[in-house]
Amino acid sequence: MAEALTSQEELAVEEFLSEVRSREHPHSAALVSQPTAVKFLMARKFDVSRAIDLFQAYKNTRIKEGIFNINPEEEPLRSELLSGKFTVLPGRDAKGAALALFTARLHRSDVTTHRAVLQAIIFQLDKAIESVDTQRDGLIFIYDMTNSSYGNFDYELCVKILDLLKGAFPARLKCVFIVSSPLWFRAPFAVLRLFVREKLRERVCTVKAHELSNYIPVSSLPEHLDGTSRYSHVAWIQSCVNTHAAPGDASTHPHDTHDCVGSLLLSYSLEPHNANAAATLAATQTSIDSHSDSPLQLASELALAATANSNCYDDSNANPHVHCGTGNGRTRGRAQNSPQSSGPQRNPQHWNGSARNYGVKAGFGVGHAPGHTPPSQSSRNYDECREEVSVHMPDGVGMNVLELVEHVKKRKKKGIYQSMKRYAGASYWSFLPEKLSNQIKTGTRDVLCLDQSRVRLCQLCDDEDETSDYINASLMDGYKRSNAYIATQGPLPKTFGDFWRMVWEQMVLIVVMTTRVVERGRVKCGQYWPKEEGTTEQHGHFLVRNTSIQLYQDFRLSHLELYNSQTGERREVSHYLYVSWPDFGVPKCALAMLDFREHVQQRQEAALRSLGAEWVGPPGGPPLVVHCSAGIGRTGTFCTLDICLSRLEDIGTVDVCETVRRMRTQRAFSIQTWDQYYFCYTAVIEYAQRRGKLTPVQWSDSDLETDSE
Repeated sequence: MAEALTSQEELAVEEFLSEVRSREHPHSAALVSQPTAVKFLMARKFDVSRAIDLFQAYKNTRIKEGIFNINPEEEPLRSELLSGKFTVLPGRDAKGAALALFTARLHRSDVTTHRAVLQAIIFQLDKAIESVDTQRDGLIFIYDMTNSSYGNFDYELCVKILDLLKGAFPARLKCVFIVSSPLWFRAPFAVLRLFVREKLRERVCTVKAHELSNYIPVSSLPEHLDGTSRYSHVAWIQSCVNTHAAPGDASTHPHDTHDCVGSLLLSYSLEPHNANAAATLAATQTSIDSHSDSPLQLASELALAATANSNCYDDSNANPHVHCGTGNGRTRGRAQNSPQSSGPQRNPQHWNGSARNYGVKAGFGVGHAPGHTPPSQSSRNYDECREEVSVHMPDGVGMNVLELVEHVKKRKKKGIYQSMKRYAGASYWSFLPEKLSNQIKTGTRDVLCLDQSRVRLCQLCDDEDETSDYINASLMDGYKRSNAYIATQGPLPKTFGDFWRMVWEQMVLIVVMTTRVVERGRVKCGQYWPKEEGTTEQHGHFLVRNTSIQLYQDFRLSHLELYNSQTGERREVSHYLYVSWPDFGVPKCALAMLDFREHVQQRQEAALRSLGAEWVGPPGGPPLVVHCSAGIGRTGTFCTLDICLSRLEDIGTVDVCETVRRMRTQRAFSIQTWDQYYFCYTAVIEYAQRRGKLTPVQWSDSDLETDSE
């Protein structure tokens, strides 16, 4: 039963609703109810401004993950609820906080999606915070790693869950307990540990299972965590489903009893100009409900699941070994779309470890080359079926060009620098592990690949070298496009063969090199391609021939022919060498870089068009290989500009800081220096001026100065 609000709290509710509704479309304004407002206000102690920020963060999180409607009768949410990996326990801690339990060993990234897991968590937590006690006393999240394996670990999913709990859910997060296992203290989890500590600070505690009773009453803990509670996940889910099926008194806004902003978000998918949108929403929900299975059917399945796997704590849920299909150089592999894809299915594609080998029709070979065996999708490859959605999706946050200019003028260089230092968090990645045998292939030992985003080469079956699948290269998303780039270090003489193997396996059409081979007397990169027109070099079983060279003021374009001596196939690759980056610092003017980017963009589009119907991969084509010396500084600058300018053209806003932060989740240290970071801001402004989106900006010397460090 809801507690009576004070007069001051009622005023806060009215202010909250007025403000939120003023930001929504007229047909959606009435879809945020008073109970929803109370939940968000309670989570922020009736501070209206903070509660509205929380509401927006929660809404944006749902939109970003594509969670507009939550229907437990539909797949894959039904199966996710049946899995029992996430549940809300019936007991509470000594101070009344609710207890939520995520069991890592029940998670299998090969059979579920991030979206489904987040749907299940949001669905259950929305039900949990129907309790006024939970709204008032908060929530404790227990991440149970006992008896889990590498195959049960999904870094990106963990980050999404923590982001949701920390800053985008209408209940106070009191604590996160990590129930320790040997895995938690191993090197691959160092990044997650640091992320958790930075995100939650003092509100996270790593304990062993038997130590939980020091913090939570034994009567509230399940038996497998040394408690005495014999909770029923089946009963809990059935209560959630029954609430979903029976709106009760909330007939006007039935979603509000089980979904904080479900009606509002569902309205977004309706025709924006429909004057009867609210009526359409009700009709849509009626149609969904009429075609869904009965809640009793789901309840019976829950009962069967409980009988089959004893509250779903069955170690047989460990990730099995799934192997990629084999083939030769002329095989056109067309595996099914990744089960991790949460959005609309795209064109067929062939998977090669965490890297994607996109297929084409006959005449442009793909698949595993002779003499190679596909890498096993073993338990360690927890992120090999990544979502097709890019990490660089618009999220409603950003600046238009006028706001960007004012931001730069106000913050100046030092302020811009500090935002990079504060948000990018590059130093965390230095803890990533790497085999000692791989380090001989890495030019800069401080720049290591993040395992789940690194390009995996096909393993050489006739080579005992365990590193034959390794190259210091990372797949990175572009704007609204997954795996748009491969960011890699400048090839070394001992990795020339690996580089061209990667170009072949990943169907690369364009290579962008942003450093010269030698700068200021130092070798920055090996001469991995034939420098002179008409010459040929051999690297492994690939012959690389320079057929022609075009010279421009700021770059050099070499047209290369790549011949696979094992398959007899030939491909054309365009190699760009940008020569106008100064030996030290960054360009004073971005116009040359902007022209260079435009030329590369047009070349990629032309190369893709030349394939025509042969190409059956994503619309943007194969990834663009970008490298400098270490593959992070100038490489990150080029990719950041490309993403930001693509977004500016699409929706008229940019967010340089967030772009870099997201990029660094896929390639460590992307954007290496403060000057490179600041250059991205000024380059966007120059681009806007050139395109007539902005009048010329007058910079004073003081605008460009920064205090000495």
